[in-house]
Amino acid sequence: MSPLLSPESPELDDAHFALLASYAKHLGRAPKAIRFATHSGERRSRKKGHGMEMLELRAYQASDDLRHIDWRVTARTGQAHTRLYAQENDHQRLLLLDLSSSAYFGTRHTFIATRYVQLAGIIAWRSKQQGDTLSYQLAYGNQAHASNQSSTSATLPTLLSHLKDAAKIENRAKGHNTNSIWTNSLLTSKAHNKDVIILTDKQTWEQNEENALLKLAEHNSVHWIQIIDSNSFNLPAGQYQMANEKGVKPVTISKHSMQKAKADFFTQNTLMRKKLASFGIRHQIFDLTESPEKIARYLLSQGALH
Repeated sequence: MSPLLSPESPELDDAHFALLASYAKHLGRAPKAIRFATHSGERRSRKKGHGMEMLELRAYQASDDLRHIDWRVTARTGQAHTRLYAQENDHQRLLLLDLSSSAYFGTRHTFIATRYVQLAGIIAWRSKQQGDTLSYQLAYGNQAHASNQSSTSATLPTLLSHLKDAAKIENRAKGHNTNSIWTNSLLTSKAHNKDVIILTDKQTWEQNEENALLKLAEHNSVHWIQIIDSNSFNLPAGQYQMANEKGVKPVTISKHSMQKAKADFFTQNTLMRKKLASFGIRHQIFDLTESPEKIARYLLSQGALH
């Protein structure tokens, strides 16, 4: 069995994070295609101008450079529009990892939380290898960490240390902030023209969280990765020994309770998918049996990684 798919322990060590670096290096190349086109009037492309990469076309603002006004779009719409550019190799990425206590569970291979941490590790290594800028915000257990430094090389050791801590099983027993990671955050509220990657097992949010998420999606290319353990809905009826912070206790599962749990989960998931689609957020769901390398290749194909 692959050590990437089924690590020896859900609590990852330094050797495993070193292994992730190798997988990140051999992901391949991102396709040369339009990276972002989800909102009307907004577009990211590889078209060059002024020695830079065009990121966005939007309504003119007083602070915009007059040289970047798109006169064709202005004439067609009757409203001044301007082109926003960034340096061609200046790929700005924001990683958001938000794990609930439920993520520290898995019926096969490893925990859902571990798979998320592995993927975050590959994203971190890939960003360093490609010379991209990576900001991050992490929430797990009762901890929260964030960094908005410009150099991935400088932030990588600290980020990997936090990820190693995030994989610890003890986080399952700790309290967790109920607000989503993108809420009341200066890092996300100021994000603009970034590839935002959200890794979370959460499916619901309050109205204030939804407003913050909508704002984040308006100004950035947002990719939402969801990892589930589909086998947890197919367990045979019977009594199971389940461990938590208070010890081991028996849990009885019936066929009816299993069917209801599955129906409730996918009903809620469908509502979430529709909401994210309405925001222009790219959502993709993966099973725990799929490797983090495969998920990273998906992000590569979507332009979220390079």
